[in-house]
Amino acid sequence: MVVMVLSCNDDKDDLMKEKEQRLLRQYLESRNIDAEPEKSGLYFLATQEGAGAMPERNDWVIIRYTAKMINDRVFDTTEEITAVSNNIHSQSVLYGDRRIDMSMMGLRGVLEGLMMMKEGGAATLIIPSHLAYGSKGSGIVPPYSTIIYEIELVKVIKNIVEYEEQLINNYLALYNDSTHLVIQEHNGIHFIELYPGTGENYPGEKDRVSLYYRGTFTDGRVFDSNMPSGPLFEFPVGGSQAIEGFEEGVKLMKKDGRARVLIPSSLGYGAEGTRKIPGYTPLVFDLELVDIKVHEE
Repeated sequence: MVVMVLSCNDDKDDLMKEKEQRLLRQYLESRNIDAEPEKSGLYFLATQEGAGAMPERNDWVIIRYTAKMINDRVFDTTEEITAVSNNIHSQSVLYGDRRIDMSMMGLRGVLEGLMMMKEGGAATLIIPSHLAYGSKGSGIVPPYSTIIYEIELVKVIKNIVEYEEQLINNYLALYNDSTHLVIQEHNGIHFIELYPGTGENYPGEKDRVSLYYRGTFTDGRVFDSNMPSGPLFEFPVGGSQAIEGFEEGVKLMKKDGRARVLIPSSLGYGAEGTRKIPGYTPLVFDLELVDIKVHEE
């Protein structure tokens, strides 16, 4: 019985592989593509030659792309307008140029394609399933599906630590000509008081604070917010319910105060980041401290 089940599964896999090859041939013929694949099976079609550095496996890169199946159905993109027009827009996705760690790239075909490009270049990558999502598929991408990436290599980052420092310095430079905003460095964060507040005390350990916030990248893209009228974010100071840099900023505020806090990744989401936030990303938070409830022993 086990042998029969395995045999049936193998036959099914062979049929699906044959179907993938047939659809790929039809796709290439319909678009008059006569390029030869790489040894891996990847089809690399340069659409714009770059002039900058070529990425290596341990680099970070900034890319923009649209990914589709061989039937032209778009399933992923960095462009919000493309996501909307193809009915795949999601509030959980942060659209715009995407920064990724090459060593963590999961799709072998995309990794191989990027390593053939130069900064500023663009290409079409036709990626067979064994270099993509394989026999399991992913989301709306069925098993044994060839996928196509229209991809641009915006920037190659050789030193991610220096890159983050440059992002921070560039952001701070925006305030160099200000005559009224003072940047205060405190425990690793940069704190800019926008309104001093009317309260008499600053939050202490175990005090419970309530506030509005907006979190952005240094380029202004919003990744999280409860402004202007969402539920207040409440947490006890020192309770590890907010990232360290966020708490450091709140502790410098009084009730009804407003501030902007620039937080390095070491006090944020670190080298690993989150689903929305890449590693080594400095964050900007606009804060409005609504209330402080003093902890009583």
